[in-house]
Amino acid sequence: MEIYKDFQYNQGVGKYKVLSSNAGVGSIITTKLGFFIMPQSVSLWGFIKNVNKYILAHKNDNDMASIARSSGVDIIDDPRFISFLKHEQAINDLKCLVEVPHLNLNDWNTPQKDNHPLYTKYLKDVGSQLTDDHFVIPAVHFPRWFYSSKNGSFKEITEWKRLWKQKNCDEGNLKFFAPPRDPYSETSRYFKDNNKSYKVFAPLNQIPMLLICKNGHISDIPWYQLFCAGIDGKRQEMMQDKGFPLFEYECKECDSGGKHELQWIENRNQSESWGILKCSKCLKNYSLEGIMNIRPICPGETPWNGLNTKSENPCKSTTDGTRCTMQFVLATSNSVYYADSFNSLYIPVCYLNDTLTNIHLQKILELLNSKWFPKALDKDSTLSKEKYVDSIDIIIDNADIAGFSITESEAEIIKKHFLQVKEDVMDDREQYKFEEFTVFSENVTSNKDSNKLEFNDIKLPEELDLYFKKIQQVSTLAITSTQLGFNRVSIPTPKRINGEVIREQGQAIFDETNEVFTLPANQVFGEGIFFEFNRDTINQWTNQFETIFAKRYNKSPGELGKSLKEEMDEYGVPMFYLLHTFSHIILKELEFSCGYPTASLKERLYYSDRMCGVLIYTADGSEGSMGGLVWQGQPRLIQKIIFSALERSQSCSSDPLCWEADEQLNLAACFSCCLVSETSCEQRNLGLDRRALVDDEFGFFSQNY
Repeated sequence: MEIYKDFQYNQGVGKYKVLSSNAGVGSIITTKLGFFIMPQSVSLWGFIKNVNKYILAHKNDNDMASIARSSGVDIIDDPRFISFLKHEQAINDLKCLVEVPHLNLNDWNTPQKDNHPLYTKYLKDVGSQLTDDHFVIPAVHFPRWFYSSKNGSFKEITEWKRLWKQKNCDEGNLKFFAPPRDPYSETSRYFKDNNKSYKVFAPLNQIPMLLICKNGHISDIPWYQLFCAGIDGKRQEMMQDKGFPLFEYECKECDSGGKHELQWIENRNQSESWGILKCSKCLKNYSLEGIMNIRPICPGETPWNGLNTKSENPCKSTTDGTRCTMQFVLATSNSVYYADSFNSLYIPVCYLNDTLTNIHLQKILELLNSKWFPKALDKDSTLSKEKYVDSIDIIIDNADIAGFSITESEAEIIKKHFLQVKEDVMDDREQYKFEEFTVFSENVTSNKDSNKLEFNDIKLPEELDLYFKKIQQVSTLAITSTQLGFNRVSIPTPKRINGEVIREQGQAIFDETNEVFTLPANQVFGEGIFFEFNRDTINQWTNQFETIFAKRYNKSPGELGKSLKEEMDEYGVPMFYLLHTFSHIILKELEFSCGYPTASLKERLYYSDRMCGVLIYTADGSEGSMGGLVWQGQPRLIQKIIFSALERSQSCSSDPLCWEADEQLNLAACFSCCLVSETSCEQRNLGLDRRALVDDEFGFFSQNY
């Protein structure tokens, strides 16, 4: 469809993609028309702004139904996840998670909101209408520089808008400027708007080049300064590793007076050159050959928070404190964006006796930190936290005065969080998953009141009893996912210091200068099968073949697998290869024997020195979400699936090359036998070796223990 007006210029992106590496905040999305856009901070999303506005005006309102009704949103029920995010991401004001509204575009490429359930419900409950902004994810064109095919004129988009008005193109109305149109390229075609004819102008050409830094900042190449520095003979200085202050470069006036008028000249004679920048006034030019080697000092720009926004402090290296330099990339490069996403399995409160999940307990903890303890400090500045809550009666009494009735056990939970007692928890994410693993491992069946998590043990076939502690049918589960942040240049590697895991925070998807009361998230419902391995058998296996494993798995992980290798070294390398490869061959077998596309299934690995299991599940909207996967969990069927998968993994169409493969973290594994869709795997298809399962000499399932 031809685009003539700004209200037609929308990009359809699914609700699950706006919190992902494909289309998350700060990423670069290629639109259907071939332009590049960048989704902005969640603090600028309409429905998030509505929730924040309401919570800011009603800070004492902890009724989630009231917040949802008054803000026109759906609230996701997962208090455990909220408590985790508050602690790990240091967003102490977080009160709720909001479902990203699903919205279709009509034939004119505009949002269809009038029949949306949230729109009609808000109209009924509140008596007013939700605006278009409530349902639209804001984005900006990025990169911001475009050139004309007509005369090569090269300008930033705001300059093109100014020229559009100045030349009175289509009466200077910017709604006809979309998609970015070339004021110099008037065509012979016309279109009508309100029975009035307007001329069609050809689109501009966007430059697909960017600068990124390892701290997550992103910038347009400062083309004007680059041209000035280039014609001043600074080419080699711009390429020095120590960095060049290109963004602050002082440009001289054009020899013909005023500023240079840049033109983009494509170089068809040299394929290795990007082209030439030329001034149409003084006719000086600068070849862009070698532009990918420039190293400007990073100005710390964060355009997803709003154009021309910068970090408050200079962008510096986290290792030596020097100013960070930026590197040249194409807009389509993978290194532009690495999302840090996290999924939470909903666990009912009845299973969580020692976590701060109740909203009233969270409120009491906030009062304890912000009001009660500071008031006590005013009277006695030497008072310690431990002394203040030596008796939990002080918590119970203050809570009673504030209108909250709590038990002694609840007061103990609050005390633990107030004192920040970690109980030797060295990895918050490992602990978070361990809570889920414990629910499955220590319960034969689910609590009758847990309607978002329903499971039961199956009677293990005798042939499987040696290898597994239990297998469970999970007939109902809920998975909540959100994005925690993002990085650029390379995937950040968690550091392990004395066993404690330290993760780089990267760039946040929200504006860190404001209070964060809510975050967008998605919650899907599905079903699955849970496998818990027999740890005694695993220990016998790893001890029996310790020498073989030490030699076989002593591999260099490469940059991509560095963090996984450290995790494997911490908890046991052979066990991870066993667990992860088993998960993948079951995913593959469900595709072969039951017809499930692997993209419709996902794995959730439970792996550390205190757990070894995997949950294979399917989610809402994908094949098998109506009981089909749970049906495969019957003793007779699951035994057949496991044995068939093991038999199939003994050979591969790429053997013997695959069987003898020796490539970093993947050994006997390829797309023909073990690798699955990236969306299905938690570890980017790394850490796989089918010989750990079925090798005649040392395979886990080939031994007689």
